Amino acid sequence: MIKNSLITKVIDWNSSTMTEANHLGKALMIKPDIFEGVMNQIFTSKNYFSDNPMSSLLFSTKNVMRTNNTEWEWQLRGGSTRPLIVVDRIETSNYPGKIHSEFSLILDEGLFIAGDVITPGTTNKKYQSRIQEDPIKYGNGYLYKLVLVTNDPNDYVPTKYLNNGTRWGKLYSQYEEGAEQSGSTTYSAPIMLTNRMGRLRKKYEVTGDVANTVLAVAIPDSNGKLHKSWIKYAETEYWKQWYREIERSLWYSRKSDKVEGATGRPVITGPGIQQMLEDSHIHYYTHLTSNLIEEYLMDIFYSRVTPNNRKTITAFTGEYGMILFHRAMQQLINKDSATYGITNSNFTPIQKAKSPYHDNSYAVGYQFVEYHMANGLKLKLVHNPLYDDQDINFEIDEVTGRPVESMRFTFLDFGGEGSDSNIKMVEKINGLKFGYTAGLTNPYGFNSGSLMSHEGDYYTMLIQKQFGMHIEDISRCGELILDRN
Repeated sequence: MIKNSLITKVIDWNSSTMTEANHLGKALMIKPDIFEGVMNQIFTSKNYFSDNPMSSLLFSTKNVMRTNNTEWEWQLRGGSTRPLIVVDRIETSNYPGKIHSEFSLILDEGLFIAGDVITPGTTNKKYQSRIQEDPIKYGNGYLYKLVLVTNDPNDYVPTKYLNNGTRWGKLYSQYEEGAEQSGSTTYSAPIMLTNRMGRLRKKYEVTGDVANTVLAVAIPDSNGKLHKSWIKYAETEYWKQWYREIERSLWYSRKSDKVEGATGRPVITGPGIQQMLEDSHIHYYTHLTSNLIEEYLMDIFYSRVTPNNRKTITAFTGEYGMILFHRAMQQLINKDSATYGITNSNFTPIQKAKSPYHDNSYAVGYQFVEYHMANGLKLKLVHNPLYDDQDINFEIDEVTGRPVESMRFTFLDFGGEGSDSNIKMVEKINGLKFGYTAGLTNPYGFNSGSLMSHEGDYYTMLIQKQFGMHIEDISRCGELILDRN
C-alpha cells in the first residue's frame, strides 16, 4: 500500500459490481467539497480516447475498414524475380566451365530457361553462365546445363559456387542471330493472408438512489459544461476505461480460439500489433545508438524503396524510450565535430524565461523527437502510454528501474491514408452495439408504468464491439526490444 500523510481513508475498489449509495458514502464522494479540483483534473478531456495514440491516429485519419465477416483475407505480392538456390551437387569437375565445357547445377526451381544468363552474384559478375538447355526435373530440384560466358579458355567457376545453399540470379537473356528461343519471364504468386477480429464487452450498473445523487464535485465535459451527478462520473470513468481497453487490445491481443466462455462457445480473439510483428524485423538491443537505428531501418528498406520515395516511419515508445532516443541523438552530435559545428550554428538551446527570482532569467534545454537519416529515411517518435503503464507492465529493468516495456520501440510504416494505409483497424459492420437493461430505474429517469426488463431498482449499461488490427505488409514494420541478458 502507498503510504502518504495526505491519505485520510482507504476505500475498497469497486469493480463491475452494482454502484450503491452506500459505496459512495464510504468513499466520501457525496459529501460536500471533498476531492474538489482533483476530480476536475482527472476527468477533463477533449475526447475519451485522447491518450490512446493508436486509437486516436486510426480514428482521426479514418484508417478504418468495415466488413460483414469477423475474418478477412488479403493478397500480398512479393518481387517478380528472385534468385534460385543450389539444392544438390552433381558436378564432378574441379574446374567447371574450363575450356568452354558444359557444367551442371541443380537449382530449386525450373524458372530459368535456355538462353538465360545467370550469376552467383559476385561483385564483378565475372562468372556469368548461359543456360544451354531448358531445365529438367532432377531429384529435389531441376538440372541446368551451363557454359561460362568468356573468351578465355582458362576461366572456370570456383567449385564453392556449386555447393548447396549458393544463390544464382538471372541477369538477362542472350541469343544468336536467327534464334527461335527467347528469355524467361517470371511472375510472383500472391501470398494469401488472413486475420480476424475479437469481441470486447463492458458494463456498469447504477441503483435508483445513486441515479439521483448529486456530487459536490463538478465534472466538465468536452464542451466545458459542468456536471454534478454520479451518472456523469460513472459514464466518464466507463468510457475512458473502455477506450483504454480497446487500445490495449490493438497492441496486445493474442490470437486464440481454444478458450471456452461461459456459454460453452470459444472465445475467438485476433492478434494485436505486437503478435503480428513477431514475424517481422525484431532486434534485441542493450544500448541504443544512432547507428543501430539507422542500420536497423536500412535492413527493412534497403533495395525495396528508392531513396527519393522513402517516407516517415513512426516509432511508438514509452517515456524512457524517448529519453534513450534523445541521448542517442545527443551522442551523434557530440562525436561528430562537423555535425556539432553545424548544430551550434542552427539552434540555441538557451532561451529567455520569466521568473520572479531574477529579471534576466533564462532556460536551457531541448529534446530530439525525430531523426532524418541519409537516403530519405525519416523517423518520428510517438509516445505510447501503454508502454509506461505500471498497471500491466511489471518486468522492471535493473539498470533504470523502469518497465522494460517503456524502452520498446515499435516501428510502423503507415504508408498511405484511408483504404491505402498499410495499417488499419477493421470493424464488423453493425459490430458496435450498446444499450440499457432497465428496472424501476432507467438512464432517462424513473419508471412510472413503463415496461421493465427486471424488477430491481437499478439499470445496466452494456457495450460490445467486434474489431481487429490489420497490417497489410508486416515486413515494412518491426521492433527494437531491450534485452540486458
